[in-house]
Amino acid sequence: MADIKWIKLSVEMFDDEKIKLIRSMPEGNAIIVVWIQLLSLAGKTNDSGMIYIARHMAYSEEMLATIFNHPLNVIRLALQTLQSFGLIEVNPEGVINISNWEKHQSTDKMARMKEQARIRQQKHYYRNRLRELGVNVDEEGFTDDLDKLKELFNEHEEPNVRQTLPNALEVRSKKEEVRSKKIEGRSKKDIAPAVENKTRKTKHGEFDNVLLTDDELAKLKERFPNDLQQRIERLSDYVASTGKAYKSHYATIISWAKKDTVQQPKKQVNSDWEKEMQELME
Repeated sequence: MADIKWIKLSVEMFDDEKIKLIRSMPEGNAIIVVWIQLLSLAGKTNDSGMIYIARHMAYSEEMLATIFNHPLNVIRLALQTLQSFGLIEVNPEGVINISNWEKHQSTDKMARMKEQARIRQQKHYYRNRLRELGVNVDEEGFTDDLDKLKELFNEHEEPNVRQTLPNALEVRSKKEEVRSKKIEGRSKKDIAPAVENKTRKTKHGEFDNVLLTDDELAKLKERFPNDLQQRIERLSDYVASTGKAYKSHYATIISWAKKDTVQQPKKQVNSDWEKEMQELME
């Protein structure tokens, strides 16, 4: 995500009915301070008002108490109050989402910055893949245009038959072989279309690089009804940025989910959370 350096606050904020009611409550002013701190943290996360450390790790109440420098009971009261007034939402995984986030940020600018970050990631992905194919992408003057990088990648990954076969005879032989395979493939398709539909994989994720069959997707929806898309995007981002290949994306999503369960941080006293936060920031 691109960095966001500011958020918008209305000059009429303290005339808002909800804000007035909250301020009249016990610890009301402290709750408003927590509210503004949450807005600031959502701006830093820069993901449509969501607040998290990483896509698979939410902030706990203890973490927020450490970061915001408030007693734990104030944080708990603030989250309950803000949620009851509809200012925030908390999903089952503990991820906080600011309601009506567009009021506090220029969503058009954020969308542009997100698109720029996406393009940078794609450029990084294709440059790495070309480098693996032996192309010197680091030479001076090498193209930085995304479309040209894609075109170069496609040319090197799937070379034209005329460039790889030495003469017309071999070309004709290759064409006949391809035609024969197509005919054989059509025959198999006519015989067992249901089997092919079950094994055909479709592309998912922002970079269209997470491959799942319809059956695998249905199983994952049943297993992760609330955050499957988030898990798919996490894998898509990782594959795009590292170029790593997996035999089964279905198995990888399940494997990561098991690891997340094992590595889920346990609640401890504040001093322990301070150590954990320090480790996360390093």
